[in-house]
Amino acid sequence: MRIKCIVSYDGSLFYGWQKQPGLRTVQQEIETALTKITKENISIHSSGRTDAKVHASHQVFHFDTDFNIAQKQWIQALNHFLPEDIYIKDSEIVSNDFHSRYSAKKKEYHYLLSVNQYNPLQRNYIYQYPYGSLDLEEMRKVAQIFIGKYDFASFCVYDQYGLTTRTIYDFRIEENNGIFTFILIGDGFRRYMVRHIVGGVIQVGAHRKNIDFLKELLDSKGKKKCLFKAEPQGLYLEHVYYK
Repeated sequence: MRIKCIVSYDGSLFYGWQKQPGLRTVQQEIETALTKITKENISIHSSGRTDAKVHASHQVFHFDTDFNIAQKQWIQALNHFLPEDIYIKDSEIVSNDFHSRYSAKKKEYHYLLSVNQYNPLQRNYIYQYPYGSLDLEEMRKVAQIFIGKYDFASFCVYDQYGLTTRTIYDFRIEENNGIFTFILIGDGFRRYMVRHIVGGVIQVGAHRKNIDFLKELLDSKGKKKCLFKAEPQGLYLEHVYYK
């Protein structure tokens, strides 16, 4: 039986999603909870990894089990054994051809940044930008160059999955009382890709770089690398879309 779950988590005290020896990770906490419930050695498969200090409002994972309870009972059972910075929002039985990663059609990320006075209560959840104001209209203009299908090798790191071509369907930036929200929707994002793109756009908003600079990076297809990477604590996996 294959179970699909939707989970939210506060990434502040985690070393990312993927389990690592001796480190606290979201995957490890969930698999430990599943073992307590089912007495089985279960591996979970997510829609994608998030890095240390990155949050998720709507991460998706699935697992296979012989333990038979009602599909919605997994919510209560898992939350009983999970720490307070992880919460299972939904669960359902799915067909065996469903895969949290490979069945996903689109992912939506949000990045939050504040240009207001430093707020220690927000430091783990909104990047406290220390360098003054940002030009919203310039950032909106440069965001448009990323919409479409491109080789984003200049804005991500290479890993075992290889391909760096992705499609970004929407990239918009909103501002409300000094809080900027960068919203990116695409068919997938490579490691650090969102943070490098946002980091580059911030440089344009600060008038340190211009649109042509980021366009040249994008067109280089990895020959030139973006050296600007936004801090992790402002990043949220907001939603994963399936057919």
